[in-house]
Amino acid sequence: MRKTLPFFAAAVMVGLLVGSGLPVRAQEGAVHAPDGGTRQTVQSIVIPPATNAPFTATVTTELTRLMPDGSTMTNRNHRTVARDGSGRVFQERRYFTPDGDSQVTRLSELDYQDPNRHELYICHPAAKECDLYRYDQPATVALPKAGPLANGMGSVTLEDLGRKTIESLDVVGSREVTTISIGAIGNQKAEPIVKEFWYSPYLGINLITKRFDPRASAIQNFIVSGISLTEPDPKMFLPPTDFRVVKMDGQ
Repeated sequence: MRKTLPFFAAAVMVGLLVGSGLPVRAQEGAVHAPDGGTRQTVQSIVIPPATNAPFTATVTTELTRLMPDGSTMTNRNHRTVARDGSGRVFQERRYFTPDGDSQVTRLSELDYQDPNRHELYICHPAAKECDLYRYDQPATVALPKAGPLANGMGSVTLEDLGRKTIESLDVVGSREVTTISIGAIGNQKAEPIVKEFWYSPYLGINLITKRFDPRASAIQNFIVSGISLTEPDPKMFLPPTDFRVVKMDGQ
């Protein structure tokens, strides 16, 4: 009986701690509540639902994070995108790895936007499930103008980089620098957000996008390559038939 009392008392103490919501110290482990961690979202290229401009291409993304010690951490992926003559758009989303530009990485998402049926399917291969949203063709987006920002937090400068040809397509280059004023976001000095674009008027997309954003301590590069201007296979724009469909937004 004497040998079991200490164990019994310890078990009761653990039960009281767990029941009270207090963290329990694992043997030689840390004591804290669960942590949500950090997650960064990469906004890739935008493909509008333009008609009579079909294409298929590969988008290669390179994400370089600037580490506090001055070193860098770079991850990449490449994925297939397509648009048919009626304006339907298909996009793969894939995870990043250090060699993701040369090796195919795991699928994270499949997107299907259909401006004719007003449907957007966002499909999750791991769960074999698609979320169905109502899709309306986006209105024309107003691009930044040179001069002070309307919110008073900084200013924008624009630079014409001229014209050139990429994959037999004429493109127009520009550089956009948004300088955040001192103290606008708690910053101790003015911070420039630099973006460079090489835009194809024919396809209505940026074939090259380069971004540097000090707020994220990251450099993001996007390159569209392997462009085919023939009509894609219609099957590319059909969501998987064996995935469960969940209607969202009152669909």
